[in-house]
Order: sequence, then C-alpha cells, then structure tokens
Amino acid sequence: MPTVLNQLQQALPQGAAALLITETSRRYVTGFASSLGYIFVTKGQATALFDSRYIEAATAGVAPGITVQLLKSLKEQGSRLLQGATALYTEVGITVAQLNALGGLFNLPVKGAAWVDSLIAKARAQKTAWELEQIVKAQRFAEQALEQVLGFIKPGVTERQIAAELEYRMKLCGSDDMSFETIAVTGKKTSLPHGVPGDETVQKGDFITMDFGATCNGYHSDMTRTVAVGAPTAKMRKVYETVLAANLAAEEKAAAGVACSEVDAAARLVIEKAGYGSCFGHSTGHGVGLEIHEAPTVGPKNSEPLCPGQVITAEPGIYLPGEFGVRIEDMLFITKNGAKNLTNTKKSLIIL
Repeated sequence: MPTVLNQLQQALPQGAAALLITETSRRYVTGFASSLGYIFVTKGQATALFDSRYIEAATAGVAPGITVQLLKSLKEQGSRLLQGATALYTEVGITVAQLNALGGLFNLPVKGAAWVDSLIAKARAQKTAWELEQIVKAQRFAEQALEQVLGFIKPGVTERQIAAELEYRMKLCGSDDMSFETIAVTGKKTSLPHGVPGDETVQKGDFITMDFGATCNGYHSDMTRTVAVGAPTAKMRKVYETVLAANLAAEEKAAAGVACSEVDAAARLVIEKAGYGSCFGHSTGHGVGLEIHEAPTVGPKNSEPLCPGQVITAEPGIYLPGEFGVRIEDMLFITKNGAKNLTNTKKSLIIL
C-alpha cells in the first residue's frame, strides 16, 4: 500500500513540487513531531529541513524515504531542492502572507492547493494498525483516570478540582498531554455542551458531565460520561436513558458504506421521538486522530460514506437550559461489518 508521501509524489503535476509547512501534516508525513520544519517533495525525492533543536532526533526518527537536513538558509536550501521546478504547491491552510513570502523566496509561482490538503486528510482518516494502537492506548489512559477520579467526586468538590484531578491522573497513567481543555461541569452547567470548569461545587442530586481525552504519540482519545451524585430525579433518568439509546443507535448504524448523515439521523431520531429534538444542536460525532476534530464530520449535512479504518465519536446529548444536560460519548472504529467500540467504560448511569 503506497504511503501518503508516495501518493503525494504521484499526484504532483510534471515539473511541480510540494511544500508541507503545517505542524500536523509534517508530523503525519514524517512521523516526527516538531514546532518548525519544512518538507519539500518532488517526484523523485522528499527532504525535511529542521533546525538545531530537532536535527539529532529527526535524523533518527523521521520515516524512511525522507532525507533530513539541518536548516541553515531556507532560501538557499529550498532553491537547490526546487531546482528545475516550475511551480510549488502547498497547503490551503497557510496564510496569504506565507504564500507571498514563499513566492518571493524561491522565485516560483506558489499555490495553495486544496488537493494537497484533501489527499493528506483522506489518508489520515483511515488509520493504520499502528495509529489505531496509539488511539486505543490513549483511550485506556483516559478510562483509568476516570475510574480513579470517580472516588474523588463528592459534594463540596469544585468543577475545577475535578478537571485538574482528571488531567493529573491521565498524566500519571501515561498520557503525553490532554486532547483538549478538560470539561467538568456540574448542576445547571451540564446544559452547556462546552462548559468551562469553574469554582461551582458539586451538590447532592447533581449530574456531572466530564468530557476529556488523553494522547499517545500525538494521537488523541475522546470520551464523555455524565454521572449522578446521589439519586437522580425521574426526569434526569429519562433524559439519561434517551441519550444512551441515541448513543447505541449511532453505534449500531455506523459501518463502512453508511453515510455520516445516516449515523447522525439514527441518534437524532431517538431524541426527537422522546420530545427533545430541539435540545440536541450539535453533530453526533467527528473523526479522531492526530487532531481531536478531524474528518469525517458525523452530522446531518455530510452525506459522505464512512470508510473502513476510520475512528469516529458517537456523542449525542440533550441539554435543558437552566436545568441540566446529558452527553455520552464513545469512540468507534469503522469496519465493513460495523463499528467496534473502543471505549470500555460502562455507559449505564453511574450513581456516586
């Protein structure tokens, strides 16, 4: 199976070259993480330029087939690597100022090419066995942390303390970093899908929603659990069971060849039938990998079919302003026979 680098070289027009600048693309193509670097790609070669901070590690850690050079002069080294090239293609994600600067630097027409982004995004969406292994490891770090933190949660503890404890425990369990800013909200704030942890304290009878993730070798995990402190009301139980049913419906629907919009519809229909359709405003899920949100979007406007090897989330929710909210999120690995749930933490309501 050709690597993304091979695919990029094959897709280049005759006489053209490509330059990868964005951090995520650099990491994906080279297998090496850096805050600065330039990847020059022509039909016949690929060269990575890194400065002195990274050169030793990059020389040992960059993927096979890529030559590593110490970055001394971008203009001089780039001009040599681009000798004979008639055009330079780069990612759409860079700024106009960067495009203009590159054009002046190399005296070449520089174009932001959507096909470069598309080719890399398509490759990134379908995970290799190694990539899947990193995502699963990250997920296990998060699950272990949650199991430990559940014993920490009690009336009087603040949202900020819960979030900090989750992050601390994920680090102790092996996480490189957090996937994103941890969400831990209680009581009425659980109706905020992306609520920010504050000094509000847990009260008996509250729901607590925790949305968090760990990382392993740059790959992310993502999960959400809503738990109760003390006995929930009948309405809270009903909403929780509705969201759980929607989560399970999305999981059951997800498979290679099924449109993302159909997976979203499966979850949304459950919530609509329960009378809470207007209380579920976001998409059902998204892809996960080197970025916490990447292709595909599992929402009502995306008719693209799921593909084998993709990792997506299933995270329906119901949010009742001024009362409470519930979200349950798992990660799913897509196969031609259905979806494999990568999340081990139970989904039945946890009452602390």
